[in-house]
Amino acid sequence: MDTNSSAENLTRHYERIYKVEDDFRNYNLSLLVSSLAHGIRVLDLGCGSGFLLDFLSKRGYKTIGIEPNEELIRLAKQRNPGLDIRKGDAEDIDSLVLDKVDTVLAVDVVEHINNDVAIFKKILRHLSPGGRFIVVVPAYPRLYGRRDKKYGHFKRYSKNNLENMLVNEGFRVKHGRYWNMLGVLPYIFYEKILKKELETKFREKRSGAANSFFKKVLQLWFRFIENKINLGFGLSIIIVAEKKQSV
Repeated sequence: MDTNSSAENLTRHYERIYKVEDDFRNYNLSLLVSSLAHGIRVLDLGCGSGFLLDFLSKRGYKTIGIEPNEELIRLAKQRNPGLDIRKGDAEDIDSLVLDKVDTVLAVDVVEHINNDVAIFKKILRHLSPGGRFIVVVPAYPRLYGRRDKKYGHFKRYSKNNLENMLVNEGFRVKHGRYWNMLGVLPYIFYEKILKKELETKFREKRSGAANSFFKKVLQLWFRFIENKINLGFGLSIIIVAEKKQSV
C-alpha cells in the first residue's frame, strides 16, 4: 500500500467535504456520536478537518483532537481556532494525552491502523473507569475494494469480530449496530459489478435544485431513520464499548 498516495487522497477528500456545511453523512454521524458520548472530556483520534471535534466543542464538551496531517489541522483551526489539536498518530496517544478522558472517539480511523489491537490497549488505559470508546469502521470484509485501497484502509470489519476484539482487550461492549443502509447497494454495484470506485461527488456538489432536494431527503432519512433504528445492515459499524469500573 502506498501510504503517501493514500494520505494525499484522504486529504483531498476532506478538503472537498470541508466546504459542504450540510454534508448529510458528517452531520448525522456527529449527531449520533454526540448522543453516545459519556462524561465531558472527549478525545477524538484522527480528528481530520475537525468537523466532529468542532461539533462536540460547541455543545459543551471539553475536547482534544489528535491528527497527523498538518493540512487537515490547518483546516480544523480555520473552522475553529480554539480547538485543541495535537499533531501525531493514534499510536502517539501516550505522549500526547497525559490525563484520562471520559470518551475516546475513533470515527473512520481504526481501518487505517495496521495494529488495531495495540491501539485498543492504549485507548483502554486512557479512559477513566466507566469511560466509553466509540468506534466507527467500514463493514463487511468481503466488500474491501478500490475505495478502501485509495484511502489507505488495511481492512473492513465484521461486527462480531470487532466486538470480540474489544472484549478480549478488556472492554465491555455496551452497544453495537450497523449504519448507512442506503450506501450498501450502490457500493456493491460499483465495487463488485462495475469494478469501479464508488465516488461521492454528489456530497461535494453545492448547487442545483435536484441536488438540494436529494440532500434534504437524505438528511431526513439519516436523522430520523438511520440514527434512530438499527436496520440490521449498513456500510459502517458503530460500537460503543466501556471500560469496566474495576479496570
